Amino acid sequence: MKNIIHVVVPVLLISASVWAAAPVKQPASAAQNQQTQSQIAPDLHRLQVYKNCKLLSERPLNANEISQWQQLQQAELKMAQLEIPMTQMQQELKKHETQMRELSSQIEQQAASRRIPDEELLEQTRQVSDRIQDITYSYQGDIDAISSHGEQIGQVADAFSKLVTDGLTEGSYDQLRVLQPGEQSDKSCNKGMFFSKNLRFSKN
Repeated sequence: MKNIIHVVVPVLLISASVWAAAPVKQPASAAQNQQTQSQIAPDLHRLQVYKNCKLLSERPLNANEISQWQQLQQAELKMAQLEIPMTQMQQELKKHETQMRELSSQIEQQAASRRIPDEELLEQTRQVSDRIQDITYSYQGDIDAISSHGEQIGQVADAFSKLVTDGLTEGSYDQLRVLQPGEQSDKSCNKGMFFSKNLRFSKN
């Protein structure tokens, strides 16, 4: 029976994640934060800094940060498109995987009763295994494209991370939230679009 290769690829996931990071160099009071936020036009891209689910500060993104953020969003859209064939692959594999589980169960039952597995049963298992591997290999180009693009996303995300955390000190925050123009801030620190230090994204 051939071995089936499982491929794990880095994917841009927009999901609520908390990362160990750091406090704002000059933490502002709640009143100061509120005043600062009220002065920021809602039609701008904004960065919110959180610590223990509390909003510490909010500021508009500069032109360079916005450009990098838009590149990140474009990369996410491309990844979503690259993943479309994977849905088709999963659909093709589903019935064969179900059949494989059924055959494996029968073989285990025979082994438990100290019987030699039926040769016809073993042959069916080999055929199903080969079919699963053939389907997987037929999508290898798509799998490689996802893997390659995942590495590119990591580079873009790293560049954005360095930009937006340049004015923050280690240990002062655990979440950053990016607000799109016109987007209202949700009171819950677990909702919205977050950027995390481990280059994962969360959208809840």
